[in-house]
Amino acid sequence: MKIVGLAAGRKNGNSELLMKHAMLTMREQLDLEFTIIRLSDLDIEHCSGCESCMKTLISGGDGCCVKKQDDLSWLLEELKDADGLIVAAPIYDLLPSGNLITLLNRALGVGKEYRELCKAQKKVCAAIAVGGSDWIDFTEPIMNLVLTNLSKDAIVIDRLVIGGYTAPAMVLLDDDLLSRAAQLGSNMVNALLNKQNAQYQGPKGVCPGCHCNVIVPQNGLDVTCAFCKSRGKISIKNDALVIDWDKQSVETHRFTKQGEVDHQADIASAHRRAFEGKDKIRERKEKYLAFEPVVKP
Repeated sequence: MKIVGLAAGRKNGNSELLMKHAMLTMREQLDLEFTIIRLSDLDIEHCSGCESCMKTLISGGDGCCVKKQDDLSWLLEELKDADGLIVAAPIYDLLPSGNLITLLNRALGVGKEYRELCKAQKKVCAAIAVGGSDWIDFTEPIMNLVLTNLSKDAIVIDRLVIGGYTAPAMVLLDDDLLSRAAQLGSNMVNALLNKQNAQYQGPKGVCPGCHCNVIVPQNGLDVTCAFCKSRGKISIKNDALVIDWDKQSVETHRFTKQGEVDHQADIASAHRRAFEGKDKIRERKEKYLAFEPVVKP
């Protein structure tokens, strides 16, 4: 079985070292093939927002990104037959590094064939992210999104998101943290050996669907999970915050099969509205095209 480690930070930085520690633990427990890919070695262009990938996907086409001159295709070729994926990244100002977010944006255009390959051979996935302080709160859902977009129908088995490690290789001073990374590796091995029954083994979050801790207030006492959009109702019981989650919304959240169908229907509906209003758009757009006080270096 093949395990790919995708490293978004500096060479042998804190997040990569924890990923390597998890991989070394896995190697002790199971005969595996390992590959590490550093995003810093790749040329991944920014998404231009052309919508070609989604337009072709919802109309029965291949759903592939039109940009063919960078390393995204090479990366997907390396990932497509992997049995497991670990993504490791540093945390900068609450979020994982920008190169990983660039990849996340482009992952919309992985194509129908790649999506189907991932669904046929589900990947066991985990995320590791390390920050220098407690400014880490938005990182976990973004890391989860990277895993789910790079590995459709992924089995997300664990997430390790930690702050307080400012200096290079500082994580090696913390035996408890190294043990936690080793546990992540063991959780990966157990899931690889029993994919059919594999379930998330990481820290349990507020949301029962994705274990995210970022909750969005809606009308009245209603709330939704910011990541998977599961719905619930908030209350206080015994001086504790409690959310009564709607079971159906948890079972059909954004990243389930039904969620994917609903999302593509939303995109298709928006494109229909744009097509129906194309003449009005063209007319109203003229004054903005004529206003171009743009400067460049």
